[in-house]
Amino acid sequence: MIRPTRSLPVLSSCFTDGLRRACRVPTILAVLLTTSLTLAPAVHGQATPKKDVISEQSIPTKDGRFSLKTTYYQSSAGQSAPVVVLLAGRSGNRMIWKPFAEYLQKSGYAVLAVDLRVQGETAATAAQAGGKVETGDLKATDYAEMVAEDMEAVKRFIFDEHQRKQLNMAKMAIVAADQLCSVAVAYTDVDWSKTPYDDAPTFAQRTPRGQDVKALVLLSPEQTAPGLSVLQSIAKLKAAKIPVLIGVSKSDPQDKGSSRKIHQVLAPRKEGFEHIYLEQYQGKGRGTDLMAAPLRTPVHITNFLDQHLKKLEINWQDRRSRLERN
Repeated sequence: MIRPTRSLPVLSSCFTDGLRRACRVPTILAVLLTTSLTLAPAVHGQATPKKDVISEQSIPTKDGRFSLKTTYYQSSAGQSAPVVVLLAGRSGNRMIWKPFAEYLQKSGYAVLAVDLRVQGETAATAAQAGGKVETGDLKATDYAEMVAEDMEAVKRFIFDEHQRKQLNMAKMAIVAADQLCSVAVAYTDVDWSKTPYDDAPTFAQRTPRGQDVKALVLLSPEQTAPGLSVLQSIAKLKAAKIPVLIGVSKSDPQDKGSSRKIHQVLAPRKEGFEHIYLEQYQGKGRGTDLMAAPLRTPVHITNFLDQHLKKLEINWQDRRSRLERN
């Protein structure tokens, strides 16, 4: 049996109730209550609650080959909001995250659910426009471009929202499933390898360009991917002490084997690695299938993010180089 390095405490049941079909009545009542509060006139001296804003965004990659289709759940918390990027499995699409993304938004997070170049609407629209989309076995160049092109495009969008004071990019997490876990890990390695701008006398005073990914959630992660040194990147995450939650199926030998090896690299021993979690869930589902009710996955992910992302005391700062500011 694989045992987690530390159990995550259970959150309120409101979220799991909201996902379970058997509990539709409390969910409907909650929606009606939220709607009535939003539509009710403001009490004298009391501001009207902000409405959650959800928008569809197309983010062009730098090479111009793709326009990534995303759903952006803007946070009402403004510049203090942490931001979570959601990546479904290779054959999935961003809509699978909708209930979870909406819950995170109501909890104060900014959320960006993304279809990378081989996924969902991004792949479909590129194919309609005559673009080349590889939907079979991905090549090393495909994975490399998802890291260097797609994820960098996502980061540029987050940077723009940060500069608009709609979120704090220094409090960023990535939640990924199955084969796309390798992209999340590799991009986190890239992000932490970026050196600050040379815009101040001392290193500590310089404006950062990276090191923004502060937490990772990996659902049914695979330890190999063409062209990506996943275990090597994970070793760098270990050195940076980035909190990681690994979600794994209790009944899937392949899932358990790969996750165990990744966990062993991240946490070779129990002491000193309390920020690394390995959680097992019932059933044989993999990747985003682990999010289905009545599994505990959404509760554990939210609790993990609250503990290791939302509670970070990192103030908003202008992320342009001082040499570029007016």
